[in-house]
Amino acid sequence: MSKNKILKITIIVCLIIIVVDQLSKILITRYVPERIGNDYFAIETTTNTGMAFGFNSGNAKNILLSCFVIFIIITFIKNQREQLEPKVLVAISMALGGGLSNIIDRIFRGGVLDFIKIPIIPNFNIADMSICIGWVLIVVFLIIYTKKEGVFDAQK
Repeated sequence: MSKNKILKITIIVCLIIIVVDQLSKILITRYVPERIGNDYFAIETTTNTGMAFGFNSGNAKNILLSCFVIFIIITFIKNQREQLEPKVLVAISMALGGGLSNIIDRIFRGGVLDFIKIPIIPNFNIADMSICIGWVLIVVFLIIYTKKEGVFDAQK
């Protein structure tokens, strides 16, 4: 795939996720009271100063760790551009866009604004969903690739 096409796909997917996530957070903070909903689904705002699921909460170095992970993803895209299929690039870009949007929150809000509440799972947001869906798709594509290519076949 050409360098320009990779750049366009990555930027478009990232921008869509960032805009939708940030717009949803603006709307939630302006128009939704502290909590609406029921025991099965609610909109309830919380600020997460930690990483995923509140891990390492309150650590100022979280933003550095997030930037490092994003740097690794961008470097991977740059180095593997000839081998990346468009669907894999979109999955990686979903994770990247969600990560970038959460970094925007860390910089401008002092933490990530989470607002979707369902039982058992800590509050999350659209960027978090994008990150999770992106990584799940990456794993699925990796499993499909390894089975198709016979990477782990004992005969080879």
